[in-house]
Amino acid sequence: MGHMSSPAPSTPPDSSRQPPQPVWYRIVRGLLTGAPVALALLIAAAVAFVPFQRGRAPGSTFAWPFRLTGRTNVLIMGLDHTTSDENRNKRLPISRTDSLVAASFDPGSRHLYVLSVPRDIPVAIPGHGRQRILAAHVYGGTPLTLRTTENFLGVSFPYYIEITERGFVHLIDAVGGITIRITQDMNYDDNWDGLHIHLRTGNRRLGGEAAVEYVRFRHDPLGDIGRVGRQQQMINALLAELRRPRVVFRLGRILRTMQEDIDTNLAPDQVIALALFGSRLSSDQIVRVTLPGTFAESGEWLPDAAHDRDVVAQMFYGVNASTLARATIEVMNGTAGRDAVEDALARLGALGVRIVRVAPAQDATETAVLVHRGDPMVANIIAAAVGARQVVMTSTEGGPPGPDLTLILARDYSGASAHLLLP
Repeated sequence: MGHMSSPAPSTPPDSSRQPPQPVWYRIVRGLLTGAPVALALLIAAAVAFVPFQRGRAPGSTFAWPFRLTGRTNVLIMGLDHTTSDENRNKRLPISRTDSLVAASFDPGSRHLYVLSVPRDIPVAIPGHGRQRILAAHVYGGTPLTLRTTENFLGVSFPYYIEITERGFVHLIDAVGGITIRITQDMNYDDNWDGLHIHLRTGNRRLGGEAAVEYVRFRHDPLGDIGRVGRQQQMINALLAELRRPRVVFRLGRILRTMQEDIDTNLAPDQVIALALFGSRLSSDQIVRVTLPGTFAESGEWLPDAAHDRDVVAQMFYGVNASTLARATIEVMNGTAGRDAVEDALARLGALGVRIVRVAPAQDATETAVLVHRGDPMVANIIAAAVGARQVVMTSTEGGPPGPDLTLILARDYSGASAHLLLP
């Protein structure tokens, strides 16, 4: 590595041949000649020892060894802390999602799509009315945040990663800090919450505390949208540090951070697969977008439904929103619960699919999408969005006109996240 060797003779004598190297040696040598891939593997391998707190999700989009075989969606939640109104030194055991990032790893197009969802977007939180999306975690933790986001975007997230504010601080310190280009002086003091931000313009090397202060700053004309941009900037800077060869000497600290501050339902081999996939992408293969919208006087970020649908359709399904808008569907409730039906209707609405009828049906045992006419790809997208595990082709040739698709919600349907069925 790093030295030049003399040309070998075309027919070396037997005495000059070196004994074959062990398989493990050749593998390690090959990895170390591609530093980004090797580092991704080493870091991800460290995660293999993290005692994940929740059950493992099914792995239909993963294959051995450490390969992605289908589009895989992950919801990444950055959690804040909540301070008591009566005692600033008392932290309450509830958290909001200070940052919410929807990621889609697509081996088909060899792209990683990263959608930032502003925390101040008003959405329907099941059981709690219309509120800013950050509140979902307060009411129902990870499960309600997943359900709310899936209903709002029309996208299923089988996997999640949660990291605390402390976790961001520790992770950035573990890699040795990050380099950030600060474009304006930042000065803000909140004595009650203990937040003091004083950062000067220029290229700055930030430790964990300063980096989190940088992304928490909201006192500029862009408000929360400015924060989203700084969050993306911090993620880029962190990824740059993780690609540096010297990070291999910091794996011990990184591992401790992952053990203490990260919660995920991804299994170790799945983390390795995602890390390897991402490490092999060039910068133009990573698409980062903030969900479009406009500011309201209340400070909320109001979504632009038509524009948002197009962004989601392209980033998570690889189609134009108009393709989904042309489809018609009837929803037949075969003994699924009321909440499950409402979730399915919300996700269909988010995709812009035209719902022509909602009606009861005979008792059904398995949720399915029936394709009567039109594009089967749309049926697969709908199945992926609502969590139906079966798509059935039917024939209506010569019959009366009707919807393109039928969604049958059966006893097995809960609206819970399911793996994408897309190839």
